[in-house]
Amino acid sequence: MSGKLQLRIITPAKLVFEGEAEEIVAPGEMGEFGILPGHVPFISTLCPGRLRFRAEGSGESVFIIHGGLADVKDDTVSILTDLSETPEEVDSSAAKAEAESLSKEIDGLADTAIETRTELEKKLKIARARAGE
Repeated sequence: MSGKLQLRIITPAKLVFEGEAEEIVAPGEMGEFGILPGHVPFISTLCPGRLRFRAEGSGESVFIIHGGLADVKDDTVSILTDLSETPEEVDSSAAKAEAESLSKEIDGLADTAIETRTELEKKLKIARARAGE
């Protein structure tokens, strides 16, 4: 066990990040999960949220991801996502306003609008992640 993970964050457009990490916390569909060196291999779906990691000698780094997949194997973690942002790239007050608007829209939906509700809930998760919630 090397004590380090190789992390890659990949979107269809580009390789967003590649580097070492000591620890990674990802937003899984069933809740956040942590990855440390020596972790067993697995693949997991990701929901929109904040991907956090820590590298030696630096503080925590954060990327906002819009869902995707995590592939963990041999101390290499590949995050495949449609879109990735850093908190610095986001207008958090606009994201908070968007989250409030989406939350009200979801509350007003009829119970039969399942597909609409699912899409709005995904957008709400993205807006909350962008707002730092």
